[in-house]
Amino acid sequence: MATELKVLNLMQCRSLKRTPDLSTFKRLEILDLEFCENLEELHPSVGDIKTLVSLDVDDCGKLEELPKEITGLTIEELPKSIGAMKELEVIDANYCKKLAHIPSSIGNLASLQRLNLQGCRSLTEFPDSIGNLASLINLNLMGSLIMKLPESIGNLQNLRILYIYGTDITELPDAIGMLAKLQELKASNCKNLERLPSNICKLISLEELHVHSCGKLKKLPKLPSSLMNLWITCQGQSLPHLSQLTRLKILWLCKCHRLECVPELPIGLSALYIDRCGKLKAFPNLSDLKHL
Repeated sequence: MATELKVLNLMQCRSLKRTPDLSTFKRLEILDLEFCENLEELHPSVGDIKTLVSLDVDDCGKLEELPKEITGLTIEELPKSIGAMKELEVIDANYCKKLAHIPSSIGNLASLQRLNLQGCRSLTEFPDSIGNLASLINLNLMGSLIMKLPESIGNLQNLRILYIYGTDITELPDAIGMLAKLQELKASNCKNLERLPSNICKLISLEELHVHSCGKLKKLPKLPSSLMNLWITCQGQSLPHLSQLTRLKILWLCKCHRLECVPELPIGLSALYIDRCGKLKAFPNLSDLKHL
């Protein structure tokens, strides 16, 4: 019976322009519309499905607006009623290129664990209410045009993965130092990123930090000792002390055009890459690095 349907996969239905009336699917949990490249409209009944856990509209490039009743995602603007889907755990709206607005009511999605907005090239800002997403684990804004993260991001105590690769962000908020469970921070290719907050050293769970190809980043603060993988582009003449990073396995120095010396390295380092650091003059003794 349609009323018992839990998964509806319409992926790659390339001729689909409008979803059907889904009002009879009272138990639907997963709606997959990925790669429906001609999809222009979602039926308003989507907003009535209170059991929906995952709504995927990746690469639905023609989807420009949502019905007022929906609580889920995508494109030109999200409706204020977005908070109605209390059970929604996943929003995948990657490459929805016309998505330009996220309403503050997104903060009502108490169960949301993963929010993917990669490649949303019209998206330039994020509401403060993101700090209410207490269950959020993964936030992916790669390739969007986000210029600033709100200070409220520090309230995301379950956040483990933050991807802002290739955004227009100029600096990270000081509140980021409050993300005790954050494991991966990827901010590479942020052409306007000028600084990292000094309290980034408080990220006690951070294992991967990527800030390579950030051409305006002038200085690095003290880094957390939990790091295992570090990718750097920095325009200063020196780097912070790295020897205390006892868990560090991989260090990549890329396009550090003013760097003159590499500091003492942690003894557990197993891979060292130095690329296009043209003014490098001094190098530490590597004889103690038995794993290199």
